[in-house]
Amino acid sequence: MGRKIVLSGVTLTDTSAPIIGNDARLTPGSLILTDFTHSMTASGVPGDGGTIANIAWEEAAALLGSGSQSSLASTFINTFPGAPYGAFQRTANGALFGAVSTTDQGGYAARIEGAAAIMAYLAANTTREMACFIWADVERVSSSTGNLYTTGIGNGAGFSTSRLMIGGLENSLGTERKAISASGWSGSPNANASLNAIYEAAWGNIPPYNSLNSNVGQSFILYQYHLIDVAASGKTFAELDAADEAAYAAFFAEGGRGYGDSRTLDLTQYP
Repeated sequence: MGRKIVLSGVTLTDTSAPIIGNDARLTPGSLILTDFTHSMTASGVPGDGGTIANIAWEEAAALLGSGSQSSLASTFINTFPGAPYGAFQRTANGALFGAVSTTDQGGYAARIEGAAAIMAYLAANTTREMACFIWADVERVSSSTGNLYTTGIGNGAGFSTSRLMIGGLENSLGTERKAISASGWSGSPNANASLNAIYEAAWGNIPPYNSLNSNVGQSFILYQYHLIDVAASGKTFAELDAADEAAYAAFFAEGGRGYGDSRTLDLTQYP
């Protein structure tokens, strides 16, 4: 086990140096780090409205100027009742797997949303560059990818023209790393803060697009969602991307927390 040594009165100015915090992936610009295989994340599948640990909460609090582990935690929204519509389980290695129907999701939905305080920071800093890195394993592809998105941050009342970022997983089986860079908002946040949202990951579709393409979601395992304020990180997007790529490779290599993972939910029960 490693040892953490506190040096009182010492200031480190090298922004390329690793951060000694809750996780080696963290930077001073980290706003959200969701990882169900991390020791900070509680066991089991959260209930609808349940909280999910934000491993980057201390870094986020420093950027926002306030906040706590609870106020900066993410939220799990899940109305799926089980077969034949959709269900969730933790994998053998602790990640979160969602199995959803590709023919009839029954109007149910599931997603992870970032904290309102972090959304407020993004809404107040519309010209700052942000980066997002997602690690996932697609266990079943979608039958249609038009207007189908896994992740996004924006104005829910006009998402197509007023958003910070949007993206979807590749529609192919296997593990993948998704990197998204946003130089600033397209359009603007809503004056009604409750209409702005961080959709970290959605099984089915993110809410603004669900009416355009529903019942065709991908079934996938989520390993990481990492949202970073690029300037605050002290690195360029290219440097952050390279670091994330190296962390991804180590995570799924032998000895990593993602190596040899498996799930038991039977996809034939969610046609």
